[in-house]
Amino acid sequence: MTPSDLSADSARPDDSLDYASERAFANLFREHPQPMWIYDLRSLRFLIVNLAATVKYGYSEAEFQAMTIRDIRPAEEQSRLTDNLRLTPTTGHAHSGIWVHRRKDGTLFDVQITSHSLTCKGRACRFVFANDVSDILRVERALYNSEQMQRRLIDTLPHQIFWKDLEHRYAGCNKVFARAAGLASNDEVVGKLDQDFPWAHNAKRIADEDLEIMRTGVPMMGFEDELIERDGTAHAFVINKLPLHDQDGNIIGVLGTIEDVTAKKRAEQALRLQSSAVESSVNPIMITSIDAAGGNLVEYVNPAFSRVTGYAAHEILGRDCRLLQGEDCDQAPLEEMRAALRQQCPATVVLRNYRKDGSLFWNELRIAPVREAGGKVSHWVGVINDISATRAYQAELEHQANYDALTGLPNRNLFLDRLEHAIAQAARYRLTFWVVFIDLDNFKLVNDTLGHAIGDRLLQSVATRLLQRVRASDTVARLGGDEFMLLLLDLQEPQLSPAMVQTLLATVSAPLRIDDHDLALTCSIGVSVYPKDGATAQELLKHADLAMYRAKESGRNQQKFYTAEMDAKISERTLIEKHLRNAVARGEFLLHYQPRVNLHSGRVTGVEALVRWLHPTLGLVAPARFIGIAEETGIIVEIGNWVLREACRQHLAWCGAGLTPLHVAVNVSARQFRQPAFASEVTAMLAQSGMPAAFLELEITESLMMESVDEAVATLVQLKRHGIKLSIDDFGTGYSSLSYLRHFPLDFLKIDQSFVRDMLGDPNGAAIVRSIIALGHSLNFEIIAEGVETAAQLDYLRECGCDEMQGFFYSKPLAPDALGELLRAQPH
Repeated sequence: MTPSDLSADSARPDDSLDYASERAFANLFREHPQPMWIYDLRSLRFLIVNLAATVKYGYSEAEFQAMTIRDIRPAEEQSRLTDNLRLTPTTGHAHSGIWVHRRKDGTLFDVQITSHSLTCKGRACRFVFANDVSDILRVERALYNSEQMQRRLIDTLPHQIFWKDLEHRYAGCNKVFARAAGLASNDEVVGKLDQDFPWAHNAKRIADEDLEIMRTGVPMMGFEDELIERDGTAHAFVINKLPLHDQDGNIIGVLGTIEDVTAKKRAEQALRLQSSAVESSVNPIMITSIDAAGGNLVEYVNPAFSRVTGYAAHEILGRDCRLLQGEDCDQAPLEEMRAALRQQCPATVVLRNYRKDGSLFWNELRIAPVREAGGKVSHWVGVINDISATRAYQAELEHQANYDALTGLPNRNLFLDRLEHAIAQAARYRLTFWVVFIDLDNFKLVNDTLGHAIGDRLLQSVATRLLQRVRASDTVARLGGDEFMLLLLDLQEPQLSPAMVQTLLATVSAPLRIDDHDLALTCSIGVSVYPKDGATAQELLKHADLAMYRAKESGRNQQKFYTAEMDAKISERTLIEKHLRNAVARGEFLLHYQPRVNLHSGRVTGVEALVRWLHPTLGLVAPARFIGIAEETGIIVEIGNWVLREACRQHLAWCGAGLTPLHVAVNVSARQFRQPAFASEVTAMLAQSGMPAAFLELEITESLMMESVDEAVATLVQLKRHGIKLSIDDFGTGYSSLSYLRHFPLDFLKIDQSFVRDMLGDPNGAAIVRSIIALGHSLNFEIIAEGVETAAQLDYLRECGCDEMQGFFYSKPLAPDALGELLRAQPH
């Protein structure tokens, strides 16, 4: 039964029901413990019956609806029923007295009938309340039998039973009543008045009720009362009282029953609370019933349902709940839900649902069956949880976990996932693909000089350029920093080729303008090929990375494909690094010294200390094999400190041997120079060795000083304050400008050997050498030329005004003893 099935009699406008009231009435009707039904006044057919009626009479709801009200009465009651129907008003309330009804199994029992007119399903009907009074009448009849039989009968009944005389005094009761009244035995009730019991405060009202029953002969049925115990516990009762007759039909008192309905009341209250909770729930709730075609028709929705879905209650009631899926029926969880419906078990699924306006919301739907007393599923309850916000948050977290926040490109996690998928596909279909590792050259310089904001925009521009250059099937990812990774699939058109990689190199290197800055960017690219260069993601990444480093080592701004020889270099690097870590402690390093000659006097005025590594098994390891590794690993700091101490010691040894004191130049690495306490550590070494600071010369590369000009100047000033000589090594290969150069407290500029080598055959090279000499002299620096190997080079440098030179033309680097012999042999 739904609320729309019922409407009150038009003759009783105050009985009109709103939707909520109809729903409440429908629930109360169905669950009420007393039998009730509605029948058509014309056909006398049952239209609706409640559960209590089906239990009391033994007929199912369907069987009832195939019967008329005559079918539950025995033959001897048919004539009386005809007369009663003729006299019963078609509107309003009516009592039709006590009747004999027949159950399905043929047994008869007595009922008190009360009815009321209403309209149901558009028809004139009567609403009937049937109260089983068999027990009461049985007690009344028993009063005419022997007292012993009477006692046995009434004491077996579960309710309280009592009877009074015309003076309102109790004449008898059963054991249940006696216990409730606090009496030791039934006989103690005789002669007592209501004033003698715990309900004395209601004595006058009770007496008035009894008097009215005895005067009119009309029973008082279904009266509800409440009693508060001394401990504050409340008990609810339903009281039925009838006139008590003698054998001649005269009223001789009142017969009553009292039923403790406290548990029922609590159950009803719990039901109301549950109904209120459902109504006020923030989660949409719907109740459905299964129709003959297997569809789930909505019978009830709470207000939250309308708020979430946009459907008003009247728009959804009676419709299939699949309406919320719209046309999106191809959802795997739907089959899981259908299986739960078939198996009649609870389930929780996540579905895509659609509001009335068509907008999507994610629905975590929990469904549970509602079973009748016999176990049959009559309805389903569905609780909807709108998890759209949660899904959106999860999607955002997933995006953050798989995409780079700055460029929007896939990150390492997603790239590895796609790479694993590409390997699986390529292995299955015998395909090939390329893994491309791109590293921007000198990107740190952009961040340090122009700021991270410009650096970020540069990375975004590179990402955009790469996306525009690759195909839709390819993947461009950012691994972090200035590293990008590409996954290029070998499709039919266009096919992969080294020219494609060269195009990527040109794309990244194209001039770029950000705000007022014109940037010239280059990159180094390494490529590995599946399956030639590896069968796993880690192998392919490692080999592409290795190829990229080879590109950087080869001068940057170029591409390299992985080759097996690169592994040999890595193996050597690993070997070198392993032995290098303990080389200082084992005393495996030594110094050679290359003389520096004054071009005007021809005398040796200084030496440059050059480190050599003599390993017990590797032999004499060239600086080119280990200096770069030492710089990358940080071991260069330990080596540099050893070189400084050893150079100071050797200077004092030469002086102790009677040789003329010389300037000793020591190369300083970038890592060593950046140590916060570098200047103080150098002065401490000088003090410890006893070498005069004026004879120590520190050589620092031009590019090192330009990385952080202010910090470099501060360190150089501190060293200069202690009298230490300073020079720029490899001048002309970096990016220094006159505006910075004039701030450095230098003593020497060393012309890089590449310019000296080319100056006689290249006019531009010669011009550069002349310019460096002129620039240095204008800043009061002395000029030293490196890598002089011929007399012609020497003559040209002397002609240009160069101050000093060093190179193989005069001497290669010498061991300390050999250099001592050279110094002793030169003229005084």
